[in-house]
Formats: sequence, C-alpha cells, structure tokens
Amino acid sequence: MEKKVFLITGGSRGLGKKVVERLALNKEHMICFTYLNSQDAALQLARETGAFSLQCNQQNGDEVQDTVRKISSTFGKIDVLINNACPAFTPTDFLNSDSDHFKSLLDIHVMGAYFFSRETSPLMRDRHSGKIINILSSYVFNLPPKKIAHYITAKYALMGLSKALAVELIPYGITVNMISPGLMATDLSKYLPRKYLEVYSANHPMGRMASTDDAADILEFLISDQADFLNGINIPVNGGETF
Repeated sequence: MEKKVFLITGGSRGLGKKVVERLALNKEHMICFTYLNSQDAALQLARETGAFSLQCNQQNGDEVQDTVRKISSTFGKIDVLINNACPAFTPTDFLNSDSDHFKSLLDIHVMGAYFFSRETSPLMRDRHSGKIINILSSYVFNLPPKKIAHYITAKYALMGLSKALAVELIPYGITVNMISPGLMATDLSKYLPRKYLEVYSANHPMGRMASTDDAADILEFLISDQADFLNGINIPVNGGETF
C-alpha cells in the first residue's frame, strides 16, 4: 500500500482530534494537523499518535502557504486534505451581532478552506490524484436553530465553495466531497443551552446526538480507495434527521 500523507485542519480537538487518532492507527501513513491556540493539546496529541502538528492561523494566506510548504518539503506530497477547523463561538441574536465576529467565522471556515485548497491542489494535480473533504453541518439540510446566523452562513458558503471545486478540480484527478454531521458532543455544543440539547436528543430519531466516531467512520470511507468515484457529494451524518 502506498504511504499517504493526510492534512487535517483544526486537529487538536473535537472531530479533528478523533480523525487524527483514527488515521494514526495505520502506521503506513503520515498524519499532519494544524491548530491555532490549543498548543498543549496539540503537542500531547502529536506525542500520543506520532502525528506532525503545525500551528497556523488559516485566516492568513501566507501562514497557510508556509504550512503547506513545510509539509510538502518534508514528505513530498499531500494526498488528502480535510478542512475541519471550526472555532468555538457564542450564540448571538442577529440584531445584536458583531460584524467582526461574523466575518471571523466566515474567514476561518471559507477563506481557510480556500487557502488550504489552493495551496494543496497543485501538489495533487501534479500527481493527478488527491482528495479534499470539507466538514459542513446537518443544518445545511434542515431548519437551523436561532442565534447562530454566523455559523450557518459560513457552512453554506463552504458548501458552495466545495461544489465549485468539485467541478473545477476533477479534471486533475482531485475529488472534493463533504460530510454534514449532526450536532455532536464537542466544544461547540457546550455553548448551547442544556435544555436545547435535551430536547434535541429526545426528539432525535435515534434518541441521541451524533458522536465524533459517527463522523470519523464516514470520513474514513471517503478517504479510502472505495470512494474514488465519488465527487461533489454531501453525506448527512445525522441519524435520520433529514431524508
């Protein structure tokens, strides 16, 4: 089996951490992940898994370029990019929203994915092989909750970018797909009211929130050779919330 190089953005916690841990079980592959502020958690994860951690502010195109260059100069390629980075945020009434905070979420989700996709795509194009997977949210399929207009807008914008790249990059052997997990027990959900989480789980078809393992299972499939003929799809990982 050819040794592959994976890059996961926002890999120090939540779903990103779970994916790093899963992929690191295969010692044939090299796992790289980025983080912004969680240095202690990132270094611990790197020690435990043997993964390569890099601090990067993905709102800054120059930092992203430098990060990708470090990986490519060390390992010679990047086979799979998983755009996962998602900062914790506070639910806010739209009428009381702050434009800087709103723009920051857009920059991290959309511009961050744009920068990383732009820098890794030429490496994939040169080998006529590569996969980009973007993490969305099941809210793009159904009615979103109130007070997270910034988050919803960012995820819809990322979905648009994903579909555009799926069309534009496939001639170079690069597929672009998405997964949309349901609400997961991560740092993000801690900012939601407990009552909302209780009602959500009680009304869910499976009676629970999604887990990071649920999402990681689908990601492992999408990065496998069995998913080579999939392109431009968005897989809901939400236990039947939407059909």
